[in-house]
Order: sequence, then structure tokens, then C-alpha cells
Amino acid sequence: MTEKQQIRPLIDHLQAEKYGFISAQGKILLHHIPTNTNHCLDILEREYHLSTGRKWRRDYLNLLWDHIPFIKVCDFNPAKPYGIDQNGTLNTFRRWHSDKTPAADLTLWLEYLARLFPDQADRDTVSAYMAHMFQHPEQRPSWHIVIPSDTGTGKGFLFNQILSPLLMHQTTLYSNYGTLTGVHNDAMARTILILFDDPPPARRNMADRLKSIQTEPMIEINRKYEQPRKVATYTRFFTFSNSESPIEVEANDRRHYCTHYIRHRANREETAEFIARLADWLAVGGLEAVHAWLMAYPLESFNPYRPPFSLALERMKQASITEEQNEAEIFTGENPAFAFQAFHDACPSFPRPQDASQWLRDNGYMSARVSTRAGLKSVWYQAPQDGSSKIPESVLSWFVDKYYPAQ
Repeated sequence: MTEKQQIRPLIDHLQAEKYGFISAQGKILLHHIPTNTNHCLDILEREYHLSTGRKWRRDYLNLLWDHIPFIKVCDFNPAKPYGIDQNGTLNTFRRWHSDKTPAADLTLWLEYLARLFPDQADRDTVSAYMAHMFQHPEQRPSWHIVIPSDTGTGKGFLFNQILSPLLMHQTTLYSNYGTLTGVHNDAMARTILILFDDPPPARRNMADRLKSIQTEPMIEINRKYEQPRKVATYTRFFTFSNSESPIEVEANDRRHYCTHYIRHRANREETAEFIARLADWLAVGGLEAVHAWLMAYPLESFNPYRPPFSLALERMKQASITEEQNEAEIFTGENPAFAFQAFHDACPSFPRPQDASQWLRDNGYMSARVSTRAGLKSVWYQAPQDGSSKIPESVLSWFVDKYYPAQ
């Protein structure tokens, strides 16, 4: 028996199970495509023994190169077929499929939606948003869903037991915003949905970062052992919270739709009993029925780039504006540069000077010593967008003419 004949059962096994070689973590590994997992090449010894009953020889590895694909690049693109193309690019995006017959009766599913979203506008918006994830995963919306509620109302069930399985677990949950923005976090390059579950309020600099990553179609990823690179992102965001005002929103916010606060229809025990019945239904064709319902949901009026009007969001906008913020925004809107004392005098609602200076830093202001007709003076101004720390000449001229005019 030739060496190729001896290795043939292993080749057939690796091809049938959809294995490929990949360069990762600084070395060559064996990649299992269906589960998106990497294994050291030592696993070949076990796989060979299981498929042939014989002992593995290291030189057999050379016989595999011509038969097992080599993955050069991993991609996550809902617009392309799943698997490896002729250029060695592995598309890891997967669509849900089940051979189980869908349940015929959608009563429990529709009641569940009505319990979560008694307001018809909320129910229509969230339903369309979810349906769009499945019908057009390649078309990322520039706005995202915020759902505040009492505890135990079933919103977590929606993510964990319905959306995550149907999205092939191409989802991630975070309890804070900082984890997403970590150095090597690549979640936005491999997910369709990210859930922020009751996160603490975002400080201004974090809010600015979130604004960018939640609206831009491209992100930079910095995986270990790889050079940083720009990739397309298809990630949507849900924010769940037990607070009635879960996020601070700007007056011109265009990236959120907030539902009304969800309350129990009767009490927590009654809700739990309903969720248990829903879980039983999902296991006997209900999940398939929900998927079919989402795939057939009409999207003619859905705009992925413009959120519908949200009454709950408008109320949150008003609640987000404190007296301190109102005074500060009026003053900074009229003064592109200023001395700190002038700012503090114009904003008496700040209880302490350090609170006023912290507001300035959180909102992108910085201070510097500049030359004026009266000598060196300290001035605050909006940090330039290009990352420079130097005060723009036009702003400096305005400041000097305003506070130290020529005699």
C-alpha cells in the first residue's frame, strides 16, 4: 500500500468534516470550519488513528497539503456564500437552517411580543428591526434599539433563547461598554448582534467612541498576531436596562430607538409561567415558526438609516438635560474660547469648580497657556478634530479680541 493510499482515509475524513489549515497565533493550525475552532496539528495523530487504526507518521503531513484547503484570510460577510473560496478566503458568516417542521400556531409568539411591547409603534419597530437582521444581514442599520424594563419581563429570553440561536450564536453580550472597545476585541468583525445588558452610564469620551462605532460601516480591528486592518461591520446593538432612563441622549440623537418601559402584565410569577410555556413551544417547532415569521415580515416602510419617532426617547432627551449642562452648552455655544473663571461665572449650577472643569474635559475641551496683549493667559477651547493640541489661530484671535482688545 502506498503512502497516499495509507493517508486516504484521513483525507476523506478531514474533507467530510470540513477541516482546513490556517495560519493563526503565529503558527500553522488545523481549523474546523463548522465550529470556527483551531486545533494544534497534534490532533492529526488522533484523527488518523480513528480513521485507519494505524499509527501516525509525521511525514504524512506533507501528503495533506494538496488535499486540505489552506485558509489565508478569515472574513465575515453576509453577502457572500459560507465556506472557503478559490483564493483561500474563509467566510465564517452562517445562516440558520432547520429540518424541523415549523409550528402552525403563532399565538404564543404574538402574545409574547405584545407583552414586551404593548405600544403598537414599539412592537412594529422592533419586529421590523429583528426581521431586517435575518432578511438583510448584509445591510447594517445606523441606529439601534434600547429596551428598558422591569426585571424578569422576558427581554433576556428574547436574546438568549430566540435571537442568538437563530443568528447561529453570531452574537455577544457585554455588561459594560469598555469591554467592546478593548485593544484586541474583534467582536464587531464577527457578529450580527451585540447586547449591552444593563451597562453603567457611559462617560462623555466613551459616548463619543460609541457614536462612531455604532454608525460607521467600517471599523479597525487589531487581533493578536495580525496587523491592524479595516473591515466592514454588520453589527446591530440592543441595549437592555432596568432603568427608565438607561442612556443619556443628545437633542439631535439619530442613532437610537427606545421602547416604552416594559412592566409585567400581572406579576413576575405570571410572566415566568408564560415564558415557560413559550420555551416549551419553541422546542417543538416554535423556533422554526418564529424564523419563518421574521423572514416573511414586511419591510417596505423600514428604513435602516433613519429611526422612527420614539416618544420614550424624546422623554429621555428632556431628562438627560441637567441645569449644569444647559448653562454650559449655552455658554460654550457662544464662546469658542474662554477663561475658566468666565465659564464658571456663567454656569453657577456646578456645585464645585472641579465639577465645571470635569464637564469641560468630558465634552472635549482642553486648556493651554497662550500669548495675549496682556501677557500669557490660560484659555479653554474645543480640542481640534485632527488630534492636535494647538489652539486654532482663528479661535485664538477671537479670544484675544474678545477679552484683551487693542487699546
